[in-house]
Amino acid sequence: MSATIPRQTSFESPLQRRLSEDQLEMLQNRSFSVRAASDRYAPGLLPEEPTSPLKRFARAKLDISKAFSHVRERLGDTRVFLEQVYGKTEVSPVSSLLERCTKIDDVLSRDHMKVAFFGRTSNGKSTVINALLHGKVLPAGIGHTTNCFCSVIGHDSPDGYLLKPGSEEKHSVKDAQQLLHSLHKDRLDESSLVKVYWPKERCALLNDGVEFMDSPGIDMNPNMDEWITKHCMDADVFVLVSNAESTLMTAEKSFFHHVGERVSKPNIFILNNRWDASAQEPEMMEEVRQQHLSTDLAFLTEELRVADEKIARDRVFFISAKEVLDMRLRERQNDPDPGRGLAEGYGQRRMEFERFEAKFKACVSDAAIRTKFEHHYRQGVDVVGKLKELVASEEEKIRENSKVLDSDLEYSTERQKRLELGKSSAYESCKEKIDGISTSVEKRVTVAMGDVVSQLPALFDTCGAEFRPEQVETFKGALFEHMDQCLEREIGRISTNLLAPLYLECQMEVQGTYQNLLALPQEEINKYTQLAGMPDLNYRLRCSDLCVDFKEDLDFHFSFGITSLMGYANRGAWLVSVRNSVANVLTMIPGDYLVPIAILATGMLVTKLFSWKILVPSFALYGGLYCYERFTFTDRTKKAQLKKQFVQHIKGKIQDQVRATTTSFSSILTSPLRGLTHHLQSVLASANEAENTKILKLREEKDRHLKLLNQAKNLQSAVRFVQTDLEDFHETYLQQES
Repeated sequence: MSATIPRQTSFESPLQRRLSEDQLEMLQNRSFSVRAASDRYAPGLLPEEPTSPLKRFARAKLDISKAFSHVRERLGDTRVFLEQVYGKTEVSPVSSLLERCTKIDDVLSRDHMKVAFFGRTSNGKSTVINALLHGKVLPAGIGHTTNCFCSVIGHDSPDGYLLKPGSEEKHSVKDAQQLLHSLHKDRLDESSLVKVYWPKERCALLNDGVEFMDSPGIDMNPNMDEWITKHCMDADVFVLVSNAESTLMTAEKSFFHHVGERVSKPNIFILNNRWDASAQEPEMMEEVRQQHLSTDLAFLTEELRVADEKIARDRVFFISAKEVLDMRLRERQNDPDPGRGLAEGYGQRRMEFERFEAKFKACVSDAAIRTKFEHHYRQGVDVVGKLKELVASEEEKIRENSKVLDSDLEYSTERQKRLELGKSSAYESCKEKIDGISTSVEKRVTVAMGDVVSQLPALFDTCGAEFRPEQVETFKGALFEHMDQCLEREIGRISTNLLAPLYLECQMEVQGTYQNLLALPQEEINKYTQLAGMPDLNYRLRCSDLCVDFKEDLDFHFSFGITSLMGYANRGAWLVSVRNSVANVLTMIPGDYLVPIAILATGMLVTKLFSWKILVPSFALYGGLYCYERFTFTDRTKKAQLKKQFVQHIKGKIQDQVRATTTSFSSILTSPLRGLTHHLQSVLASANEAENTKILKLREEKDRHLKLLNQAKNLQSAVRFVQTDLEDFHETYLQQES
């Protein structure tokens, strides 16, 4: 059987048939007795409930406020004492405790018993609140009416007012009907909060400190976590207003599952609103009621696990908020028949609503005292406990400090003398160590660069570019780029493997020299060392710069030709003199006759010296060698010839750069070390000056501590009395609640 109640012709329900005649008469006359009672009060005013459980909350609020006032006074005394002991910059513990008390006072001044109403769109949340307020304060009707959160708080003035989000300007409560309506042209954001201050005299619940919070439909905005965080964390009671014409929906269950995850065991009431529709199908009313009740109880006890079945049965109600609101509005106007036009059984439904109000009052009062004031009480106990510990600790510190001041003064005096003597010796020692780096750098770099030069032929062979004599410039470009990478890699190895350890070793020696003097922890010394950092040792030798004057010669040269033989003459001193003499003679012969004369002279000389039997084979061998070399002069031979010329050229250039490279590396390494030394020297001077200042302060503290001891004793005695108010509050309110 569906839980949906169709609208049909009304007749008596089975429950009504089971009631006695006296009970039926009581229900039928309920409206008249209520109206008769309302006639005894002025129009628009409601009688106070002297025995209302909500009064207990007001008394507890007053008592806890007084207790925290006394705690704050003691904290103020302690703060003055600590300012005398340490100065204003050292009172953060008391400042934080005072801040906690100030926040608690602020919360207490604003603390209400907060009740949050949630439900799907058009389930009647605003109507329920209006019925509790005995007036049409919030917009209610068909469709998505309430477009944002609205808090209704009691106010002492006879006229209520409204505050928009982020504004202190007061507006008429009548504006709520438009401002909170979803169809308003200036519609507010769904998570914003409008505050309505309603006269307390019109609602006993508001007079006792209850705050009602209306909400948009939970099926209109999926951002449940934001709603709970902004508006629900301090709620004492949650009221789920569901539609009695349907079962609990997924949106409603999902929202309260989120509430259960963020709030520990929340107090939840479920109002099955619009129960007046059951009067149109009375034969199904009890069955549908039990179906709703079973679903609601299962939701509270099994799904949310916020109550056992006994408590949960007092948290589920079947009401018609619109009927109650209409009746109460008519009673305020002294209507003789406030129940006219309402569906059968309206008296019973009103009794159910009033039963909800009674259970709700007891629950919200107990929950508010427990959730709000118990937390404040525990915070107060924690503050007083920390205050006692703080005062006792300070008294003990003063005693201990008095004992150790003499030894501290002696130690500081000795340290100051050591710092004064160590300033010059430390600087000279570090300067000598840094100067010694230059010699080490020169030796290491010279040896390393020699290794680089010896690797040049092998580095040439690793060039992967294709050699073509007609594109020799392209090959040279690729060769220069390849050699740049190789030189950068080799110099990087020199920096990493040879120079970086040398730098780090010297840095550690400088660091250790000053660390022994300053007696600083390793972390602080490392902080100063990081200022110098690791120098950039990426020194570069660019092959294109070294070979700017390199010109290759790839022409064929016979090994036993005149040019080659003249080249061989460079290797001996006597050959050099012969070559020079021949060169002088050749300069006297015209160029056009040089070759014929040379051939003729050579032939005559050879013919004169040797016989034809020797000459013919010799010329044959000479010619054969020439032809062999000429025909084997290939691209591979040209590449080998280029390699030989290139290696010989760049080798000399690199050897010329050794001195500049050594100087550059030496400067790179020593510059940050000298800066580190100067910085640590200034730190040492500052430490020496600070030690002198410390000695003067220690002497002043020695005289001051005796005066502080007496003040600490008096304050500790005063703190013991501030616990009395909190203990009385616990015995009066919380001990019975626990």
